[in-house]
Amino acid sequence: MAAAAAPTQLEAELYYLIARFLQSGPCKKSAQVLVEELEEHQLIPRRLDWQGKEHRRSFEDLVAVNAHIPPDYLLRICERLGPLLDKEIPQSVLGVQTLLGVGRQSLLRAAKDFRHTLWKGSAFAALHRGRPPELPVNYGKPPNVGESGSP
Repeated sequence: MAAAAAPTQLEAELYYLIARFLQSGPCKKSAQVLVEELEEHQLIPRRLDWQGKEHRRSFEDLVAVNAHIPPDYLLRICERLGPLLDKEIPQSVLGVQTLLGVGRQSLLRAAKDFRHTLWKGSAFAALHRGRPPELPVNYGKPPNVGESGSP
């Protein structure tokens, strides 16, 4: 079988961290299968010798070189992401930490996705045709109908 395209450094490190995380929990068989596939498809970063030549590396070699990285390192990273992002873009439900959130709970949320939108009364009324509105999180307060009259 032909070798897969070389992963980026970030992808290779993520594969490594996933395998280490699986090894430290109840999914040891899954970890072993992943390690075998990483070696089979040559997805483990190669090492350079003192002459600058590349050599294949086993997963065990990679673990030995990265002995400073504990098996739960990926979990620790995930635990820190939410609080770091909350400082920049607060989530909508405080205290709820999830990797699977959507909208303002998503770890991929960006400030540009949650702009405050000002509504004109006529646009608001036309959009909902008299029905009670169910506004998305990123919309501002609807205009007061009493204040939206003609000047």
